[in-house]
Amino acid sequence: MSTKDEDLRSLRELTIYGLKGLSAYTKHANVLLEENEEIDLFIQDALVATLEERSIDDMVDLVLKTGHYGVQGMALLDQANTRAYGHPEMTEVSLEPRKNPGILISGHDLRDMEMLLEQSKDSGVDIYTHSEMLPANYYPAFKKYPHFVGNYGNAWWKQKEEFESFNGPILMTTNCIV
Repeated sequence: MSTKDEDLRSLRELTIYGLKGLSAYTKHANVLLEENEEIDLFIQDALVATLEERSIDDMVDLVLKTGHYGVQGMALLDQANTRAYGHPEMTEVSLEPRKNPGILISGHDLRDMEMLLEQSKDSGVDIYTHSEMLPANYYPAFKKYPHFVGNYGNAWWKQKEEFESFNGPILMTTNCIV
C-alpha cells in the first residue's frame, strides 16, 4: 500500500502474482530436469522492477512481458511433464471411494505424485487425486499403478469440507491450500 497510485499498485501486484505462478511452473519443471535460463533471468529482473518507481506504460509493458514468459513457463512445464510421464490421454476417472485405506494428494507436483505411487505400491493403500492433481489421472506413466484409483472431491476451494470428510492422510504438493 506504500504506492499511492492505485493503477501503479495494481500493475505491480499483477506482475507479482504472475511471477508467483511462473516461479511455480519453472520449479516443477526444474524438478524434472527441464530449465530455461531466459525465464529465470526474467523472473529476477521483474522482481527487481517491482521495487523500482516505474511509469504506468513501463508497468503495463512489464505485465505483458510477465504474461509472455508465463506462457513460456507453461510450455516448459508441459515439456517436462510429457517427457517424464507421456502425453495425457482421455481417461475415465472414478469418483467413488473404495474400501481400502487411502491417501489424498492435491497440488501440481507430478514428481511428488510419482514418488507417492512408488512408495505406496503393494501396500494395500489406494491413492486419490484432489482438484489440481486431477490431471495426473491422464498421464500414461501413472496408469501402471493399480492402487491409483481415482479422484476424491471437487474444486480446490472446497478443501475445508472435503478434506475433513476424507478418512486418511492428505499430501499437499504446492501452495494451493485454503
